[in-house]
Amino acid sequence: MTSSPAATHARPRSRHPLVSVTAIALGAFSVVVSEFVPVGALPQISEGLGVSEGTAGLLVTLPALSGAVAAPAATVLMRRLDRRLAIIGLTALIAVSCVLSAAATNFTMMLISRLILGISIGGVWATSVSAAARLVPARTVHTASSVVFGAIAVGSVVSVPSSSLIAAHTSWRTTFVAAAAVAVVAALVQALALPKIPTADRVTMGHFRPLLRSVPANVILAVVFLVVFAQFSAYTFVVPYLHEVTGFTTGLASGLLLGYGALTIVGNFGGGALLGRSIRGTVIATLVLGVGGLLALSAGGTVTALVCVGLALWGLAWGNAPVALQHWLYTYGQNKFSTEAVNATFTAVVQVAVASGSLLSGVAVNTVGVRSSAALGTVASAIACVLALGFMALSARRATAQGTVVAVSREEPKAALLD
Repeated sequence: MTSSPAATHARPRSRHPLVSVTAIALGAFSVVVSEFVPVGALPQISEGLGVSEGTAGLLVTLPALSGAVAAPAATVLMRRLDRRLAIIGLTALIAVSCVLSAAATNFTMMLISRLILGISIGGVWATSVSAAARLVPARTVHTASSVVFGAIAVGSVVSVPSSSLIAAHTSWRTTFVAAAAVAVVAALVQALALPKIPTADRVTMGHFRPLLRSVPANVILAVVFLVVFAQFSAYTFVVPYLHEVTGFTTGLASGLLLGYGALTIVGNFGGGALLGRSIRGTVIATLVLGVGGLLALSAGGTVTALVCVGLALWGLAWGNAPVALQHWLYTYGQNKFSTEAVNATFTAVVQVAVASGSLLSGVAVNTVGVRSSAALGTVASAIACVLALGFMALSARRATAQGTVVAVSREEPKAALLD
């Protein structure tokens, strides 16, 4: 992050920093692919393992829950471990979990394999972004974070539509084999490209207390929770929604999801450019766009044009949401909180939101029908938008009352907006 405290720590030596950052990004890509493979193959998995589609949604819920626990735990337990070894080991663990998923003969075995994946998810997200930021000069930290988040966006592009097509034409087990292969390649590249990366902070549980006691930081984290909850309420069941509600064929749905994923990449890099101008403006635009997209999707139903518009707006918004929200939290926390504690807390909140969104959406789908997933996402997204706008307005009024000039320069966002 441009203003992240990670940028201030001594930097590990790398002869090719961009190559090293790309290796970390490849690991992030493999995480996304592995985590969301079940979304594209959900109908085939539910049929093959003899469970309902709503119950099969637990394959997204469980790794998110274990990831939420693993993020802070891994940060503390690995506080003395070279980040190079941590990242390579966690990426290799992704491959192990995917092989176990491919070999699962019942739903219980599948859940165990996904539990293992969650450990890797939490650890990777808690360490990767800050490690990448420390591999490059301070002036290009923003580029490094954009590369990592760009890999996440690309993973979102290929994971769901490709797993949907592979499962439709071969087997859902093949999708996990492919995901395992991606993780193996990522681990090998990391072993070759990453230098030693000593920890930036020797994090203990005490480093989390200032962050968790900060009311503004907790408001921002609440917005993060609601945005991610909304995303995965709708996204976990987007394939059944497009098939059963809108009536799209597998090929058409996969094509639209590829388009959705491509727009997340546009949103990621386009939003990253806007962050340098105004964090507040970028966050507002992202939240409003997300509400509009999910509303169009949920209200569209059988109206093809409206569903397509909804997917487009939703993709643009979600592509920028993680980087915009994390920048927002980092800007407030500059020089106040441990960088790795912020990373771990942000990751834990995101994973709890993924688990909550997919779980409650699964209950709604089993009870009411698949259309309820998009509706639930729309409501959560709208609440997040209202909460963020209200918080920003209150912060601006407080700053004005204290005689503070509230502004965001092009060079450095002002934390006064968030106090």
